[in-house]
Amino acid sequence: MVNIEGVPMSRIWISRTEALQRLEVKPQTLYAYVSRQRIAAKSDPSHPRKSLYALDDVERLSRRAPGRMPGQRTGQPMLPAVPSLSGGTITRGEAAIDSEISLTLNGRHYYRGRDCVALADSENFEAVAALLWQSASQNPFGPLKPRPDVNFPGGPRLRVFSVLSRRIEEDAQPDINPDRDLNLEAASLINEMVDSVTNGGPRLFFHQRLARVWKVYENRDIDLLRRALVLSADVGLDESTLAVRSAAASMGPLAVPLMAGFATVMGPRLGARISRAELYVTQVRRSGNPQLVARTLLNQGLELPGFEKDPAPSEYLRARNLIDAAPHIGEDLKTILKVGEDMTGQPVGMSLALALIGRHLDLPREAPVTLYGIGRSAGWLAHAIEQVHTGAAPKARLRYIGVTPALPDPAFDENIAVAN
Repeated sequence: MVNIEGVPMSRIWISRTEALQRLEVKPQTLYAYVSRQRIAAKSDPSHPRKSLYALDDVERLSRRAPGRMPGQRTGQPMLPAVPSLSGGTITRGEAAIDSEISLTLNGRHYYRGRDCVALADSENFEAVAALLWQSASQNPFGPLKPRPDVNFPGGPRLRVFSVLSRRIEEDAQPDINPDRDLNLEAASLINEMVDSVTNGGPRLFFHQRLARVWKVYENRDIDLLRRALVLSADVGLDESTLAVRSAAASMGPLAVPLMAGFATVMGPRLGARISRAELYVTQVRRSGNPQLVARTLLNQGLELPGFEKDPAPSEYLRARNLIDAAPHIGEDLKTILKVGEDMTGQPVGMSLALALIGRHLDLPREAPVTLYGIGRSAGWLAHAIEQVHTGAAPKARLRYIGVTPALPDPAFDENIAVAN
């Protein structure tokens, strides 16, 4: 949020009692406003079972003048309106999701107000997840113990889907449980996903556990895995995040929205870009002629993998941070990067950055996209937790524009009714 002078400020939140007083409505009406996305709500940090409500939304719907405090007399100064810092202007009929999780501003992406690139320079993935979830513990994963039954067949991606499918069954609940520890549930999901990829093992940091199973031994290379997880943790509202929030609105196990996020990100426009970049790097290394491979793709009217024209707003900075942290990668990989930048005139994106790191570390096939998915899980679970706390569902209207069906003759229906 920003104030009228353009200085960043926090959104103002009020209690249910104050919201009801300002609106002069019954609690059921307030809950309906939240359900219809007309008033933003979030969990009260000091009372997890209670909610807080956005003052600007309440004032907009109240019969009082905007910004007037209870008991305020006409003519007194009013509070300035608090516009949204991102997301643009909401048009009539357009769905909107209020979130405090992340923000892209001037090409930089922030997790809870902290620059994700700066976090990648200094923090472990566990601490970043705790930040995104607003966990009271710096490491919500600390109390978790390994499960012995995590050895699923198949590649790393299939193993992740297997463990999530099992958790959906295990955590299924017939009724809404207001006493759930969502942070612990989220932490256990990521813990089991990593265990499924690594077949368990010592309780190290996640990037160290992945390095152990992928046989990455040098400290500077192990740190690249840590950095990739942190940089991938959240990108804002894309198709996978929207799928997560929609699934979380069912109030079911967090494994459900997490599965939705993973499944959505595997589509051609998201995670599959990493797979295409992996194939591109392999093809170039086999041919030994990066210029020829790149020129052939461009002459066919195809985008060069890793240099797509519609990346997330902060993708270039995140990709460059990951590449710059690996100056020791092979000259053949550096050439692939330089040729792509020269031929397209665009900076590198995360898909190629992850693929280059994957080849430098000699990771298994699908490891880069799995690494990205595990990283994204922290942000997806943050969105799922926020969605559960609000208790509201993302609302959208389905507008039919197809063929008009042939309606039955009302007189014919009446004759049938008389005959019966």
